Amino acid sequence: MIDSSTGMKPGERYAVESLERTRHFPGFFLDGKYYLGPELLTAVGWLEGQQFLYDELDPAGEPVFPDRVAGTIRDLTLTLADGARLKLNKVRYNAQVDLPTQGTDDRQVQHLTPTSRVEVGAVQHGPSRLLAVSAGLLVGYLIARRLGRR
Repeated sequence: MIDSSTGMKPGERYAVESLERTRHFPGFFLDGKYYLGPELLTAVGWLEGQQFLYDELDPAGEPVFPDRVAGTIRDLTLTLADGARLKLNKVRYNAQVDLPTQGTDDRQVQHLTPTSRVEVGAVQHGPSRLLAVSAGLLVGYLIARRLGRR
């Protein structure tokens, strides 16, 4: 459950606005969790009430933020421990699935899942296409290795 005072709504993505001389947060919030990218299914941060806990480690393996608390979020504003205030902006995204309709637009916007197809411009990318490309690359690699041994 998302604390309503954060200003975030379930099912919506929010990105942290980057400003000069402040920490950069490259990912997005979705349903109280913070992700680095849509293809990464593991959250690296999360909300506990208004507190934003961020699981980032320095090169020595220690948390970048004391007790992993990056700051607090209220009314779509992230206030970092050093006092910097960064706005959260709603991010638009499209995912689609095929629906059994005839002669009409057969797309429905929904959350991204591992089996969703993502629309990027006019090109559709999905798991089956990714598997086909990966398989083709693997076969090409194996053939090249075999030809190189002769």
